[in-house]
Amino acid sequence: MRHLPAERTTQGEWGVVTWAEYLLAARQIAGGLAEIGVNPGGRVAILAGNRVEWHLADLGTLCNASVTVPVYPTSSPSQIAYILGHAEVEACFVDNRVQLAKLIQVRDLLPRLKRVIITDGARRAGDAFVVALDALRAAGADRLRQDADSVDERSRQLQPEDLATIVYTSGTSGPSKGTMLSHSNIMWSLRKVTPVYEIGEGDRLLSFLPLSHIAERMMSDFLPIAVAGETWFARNLATVAEDLPACRPTVFLAVPRLWEKLRESIEGHVRAQTFPVRAAVQRYIDLGLRNVALEQEGSPINRSALAVYRALDLTIGSVLRQTLGLDQARVLVTTAAPAHPELISWFHAIGLPLLQLYGLTEGCGPTAANRTTQVRIGTVGTALPGMSVAIADDDEILLKGGNVCLGYLNDPDATAELIDADGWMHTGDTGAFDADGSLRILGRKKDIIITAAGENIAPEAIEVDLTNYPLISEAVVIGEGHRYLAALLTLDPDALTRWARQHTKLGDLEALTADPDLLSEIQAVIDQVNTKRSHAESIRKFRVLAHVLTAEDGELTPTMKVKRSIVYEHHSEVINQIYANG
Repeated sequence: MRHLPAERTTQGEWGVVTWAEYLLAARQIAGGLAEIGVNPGGRVAILAGNRVEWHLADLGTLCNASVTVPVYPTSSPSQIAYILGHAEVEACFVDNRVQLAKLIQVRDLLPRLKRVIITDGARRAGDAFVVALDALRAAGADRLRQDADSVDERSRQLQPEDLATIVYTSGTSGPSKGTMLSHSNIMWSLRKVTPVYEIGEGDRLLSFLPLSHIAERMMSDFLPIAVAGETWFARNLATVAEDLPACRPTVFLAVPRLWEKLRESIEGHVRAQTFPVRAAVQRYIDLGLRNVALEQEGSPINRSALAVYRALDLTIGSVLRQTLGLDQARVLVTTAAPAHPELISWFHAIGLPLLQLYGLTEGCGPTAANRTTQVRIGTVGTALPGMSVAIADDDEILLKGGNVCLGYLNDPDATAELIDADGWMHTGDTGAFDADGSLRILGRKKDIIITAAGENIAPEAIEVDLTNYPLISEAVVIGEGHRYLAALLTLDPDALTRWARQHTKLGDLEALTADPDLLSEIQAVIDQVNTKRSHAESIRKFRVLAHVLTAEDGELTPTMKVKRSIVYEHHSEVINQIYANG
């Protein structure tokens, strides 16, 4: 693993953790947990941002045969109290005093919580409830010196079907549920995925998406252990664009919003160049997009045009990929939310074949994916080896395989709804297979809007089309029980600032959301999106919200998915105004 020391806020020499150091630290933490009374099967939470110590705490917990319970660092005290209480957590790792303060605030609600282990900052004087990570490791080291077998025997007793982790869902449609994943679930998924992409020793990954999410944890925590890869830790989400060129990952996973930001960074870089350079780059991208379209159609590519593109790719394409820090990337993945086909095509055009992957927490991460050798843009590809995917009569996607979880913690009714008697997992997503057998995601069953005319409309595809326009950061389509659809929109602050500069508009960003020229431009976008849809699926009205949706306000999950019910609640007055006249 590689990381920048916590006290350094700028680029510099990256610290290195070797495999021997990693194993020693994990065993020490396992011993330390045993010393404070956490037994096999006991639940241990991790409330921290992505960092080396997150991995150490996770592996140390598993080496103790205990169960890891990840908690998003953006969680509020009440959310933390719910998860730790529901999972009956006995110990919790935190990375700083901010997270510690949240726990102290709800300490009285958590009678089973024995200790909090803090990474940065000494424990409070006279309070045995808080233990420094160094002290825990020292206690574990003493136990290893005195009786190493008492530590190692715990992990040796583990069985594949034993519970490894409880991962709480993001709660887009209700309270979070604790998904129970076994050691077998994790290993089965790793064994099925790694050969498909030939991920192996020495592959580099940059960790920046929340490790509390199963996709990032499988990719940057468990996968490198399985294949002897390297995990590099970005300083934070805002520095990913700066940290990428240092890491130059060979495998890179990100959500669509980050891919959009990377595209915007290249477009901004190109805008600053001279006209001849801008023209050459545009020609390169146009040729690339034409080639991608022809490949997707299965049509032959003009040889002369292909020769020109390849020549430009050796110069312009190479520079663009190096600028992004992705010049050595072999596997590029977008996941966690739908990505617009135009976005995926753009990266293909510059020599970065972006692959859309589909998975769920309950399926231990990946289930279906495009392959590097077979890409169907607009789909999530085909089922990974050993996994079965079927479509139910109501279009719900069903899964079966060794990746399917054990169920939901303390919730037999929800578990019975999730996994039927035949072992099929009901995803809650709707989809369809295309002629090649690739899976196309249509949307969430619970998100389907039923209009006053009885039309069933999946809003997700409409929202993806709207957010493909650079100014629109989020789109929430509404219309349940009404005669027509409308949309609540938020604007990207950076794109709005550029728009204001280009149009010589004055005033703050909030005031600009009501600018007539801006609203006219957005209406033109909506009109364009509507041309691809039926009358019932067309957006008839829209409103630009004065502020962006945030996880802090509860309107987005930590992985940037919209919590529709919260958005509806927070903006009920706006919705009522839209439909005031029917």
